[in-house]
Amino acid sequence: MDSEEVRRALWRRGYEIIEECPIERVILPREKEFLDEYYQKLFNYRFRRFLGDLLLFKKDNYIDCETLFSRWKKDEVEEHWNFLSKTHIIENFEDQFLFYYYYLDNLGETLEWFISEILKKEFYMPTIWGVKIKEIKGGGDFDILSILENNLLYVECKSSPPNNIRLREIWEFLRRREVLKPKITIFFIDTTLKIERNIIENIYSLLKKRFMKSKEINIFTLKEGVYTFDDGIYIMQSKGDIIRNFQMIFRHFLDG
Repeated sequence: MDSEEVRRALWRRGYEIIEECPIERVILPREKEFLDEYYQKLFNYRFRRFLGDLLLFKKDNYIDCETLFSRWKKDEVEEHWNFLSKTHIIENFEDQFLFYYYYLDNLGETLEWFISEILKKEFYMPTIWGVKIKEIKGGGDFDILSILENNLLYVECKSSPPNNIRLREIWEFLRRREVLKPKITIFFIDTTLKIERNIIENIYSLLKKRFMKSKEINIFTLKEGVYTFDDGIYIMQSKGDIIRNFQMIFRHFLDG
């Protein structure tokens, strides 16, 4: 999909994109022939977690296989390992395994790329990701911006466990939303762990104390793992089918 529709929407608001995330920050197959298969594998939550562990358990340029393999079942390791070897994301080098993206320290940009691809491929929505906007002081970093039925959509992606997401990060997310004023905002956290205390309660508290002080704040559960506040704010985690979850959010928003 053409990303220019998003860029034009920002330009009409007087905003200028000054920086975009380089594709080198995304874990991708080194041959394009495997890109579609890789995209499909990313729908598997366990595969995404395995990629995250590759980043977590590495020494210099190499994978700490002993630690990595101790955390995974043999059949899962074999399935993921064979695919990653085939795509040259990992390579055998002098009896050690080289991780091609050794310079990365988290899965953040890869997750942003994947979610933006879902919006483009599955929902035919113009989308940009990993952008910094000049006029938003103190941090104009937006993970994903898209257009849903003429409404500006902002998606914030988190690949960290809920306990590792600081209150400051949530505050910055809500502040960016307050400045840009998208009609619909989704906070996507790539976890199946409980998020009631660390995420939902913190968002509620910040909305009540700072961002929506004059309004009554309600929260509803659309299904397990998909929640909504007032004013088009949604929370979505990795429970169930990602595409179906997006459909549920979009339908709820568009139905008003």
